[in-house]
Amino acid sequence: MERHREPKPTHLAHAVVGPVGDIDAKDELGVRVLAVTPRASVRRRLSSMLHGQVESLKFVEDATQAIERVSTANCDLVIIERALPTTDGIDLLDELSTAHPALVGVIIGQIENTDDAVRAMRAGACDLISIQSRNAETTRRLLDSVQRAGRIRQRDARVDRLKKLCHKLNTARQEVSGQVGDLCNDLVVAYQDLTEQFGDVKLATEFNAVLRQELEIESLLRTMLEFTLAKVGSTNAAVFLPTSTGDYSLGAYVNYDIPKDAAEIMLDQLADTIAPRFEGVMEVVTLTGRDEMDEALGHGSHWLDDSTAMIVSCQHEDECLAVLGMFRDESIPFSDEDSRVLSIIAKLFGEQLGRVIRVHHRHLPKDQWGAIDSGAFDDSFDEPDDDDFFSSDDDQFGFAA
Repeated sequence: MERHREPKPTHLAHAVVGPVGDIDAKDELGVRVLAVTPRASVRRRLSSMLHGQVESLKFVEDATQAIERVSTANCDLVIIERALPTTDGIDLLDELSTAHPALVGVIIGQIENTDDAVRAMRAGACDLISIQSRNAETTRRLLDSVQRAGRIRQRDARVDRLKKLCHKLNTARQEVSGQVGDLCNDLVVAYQDLTEQFGDVKLATEFNAVLRQELEIESLLRTMLEFTLAKVGSTNAAVFLPTSTGDYSLGAYVNYDIPKDAAEIMLDQLADTIAPRFEGVMEVVTLTGRDEMDEALGHGSHWLDDSTAMIVSCQHEDECLAVLGMFRDESIPFSDEDSRVLSIIAKLFGEQLGRVIRVHHRHLPKDQWGAIDSGAFDDSFDEPDDDDFFSSDDDQFGFAA
């Protein structure tokens, strides 16, 4: 029986095939060769040796054509005959290698001495092949050069691909860095918000603890003003309370820098100016400078020339139970923190005023409770004793008679 034999692959058929990772199949065999020789016999021999082993094989006759060809078309391997019409093949290879470092070069022809061989290697030649070599030896060495050029092409393809990947990764890194930066900013803002909220809770808890103990209007006003000034600092302050007639009167005050003989007169006038304008304002209003004062207070703004002020309505169940105003020289402005603190104090003070009303009117129906005035709670308010906690001066802290 005749045994069938598989055709044995030749060495030449696989000389340029090797592992290339994710390089396309076209790139595996795609070595582009340029041969520089003026002789037709050399061209025929090169064509025969490289047939089917390279992607393309082009021929030029002299150095000028070779330089132009390499500059305008892709080329991986250049085979240069040593004896060219107008130049030495080694010099041409040196020029081409300098301009195109990835180009693989082979010199074919007679090498007369060692110095020429050294010069050819320095010019970039990977091999020196004598044209008189045996055909099989010449073919093997040429295909080794083709394989070398193929590896370099594959390497360059990988480098290009890695550069693209690095560019994409760098772009992704920048995007992630930007997102991380935004996240960090969001976390900082969130931390600041939480810190502020914790501060508000602490302030409200502290104030509520001392405020809920007070069920007398005089002690309630004193406690509220004492706590407020401890948080806001030295300032003039006035509490305007609604009366049964629908207007407002001065309920209590703190005198910081108002002349003694003008304090109550000034504050009584402000009761008719400030309270009606701000009884429905739930948020703290900060006024600074003449223009803001004139717009907010109208003709009564002259009482607060060169001052800065904070004003807020203290409400309970949508009813204004007091208007709290604070003012001092505009050279010492109120901060955003002061405004936030006063907002919390006004809310809790309004709620406690509502409790006090219920305590003092619990024997009457709710529709007969009326407004807070000088006669709504027991007797009229007395002036504080000399041992008042703010100052020993009677004009520093007071209750309206």
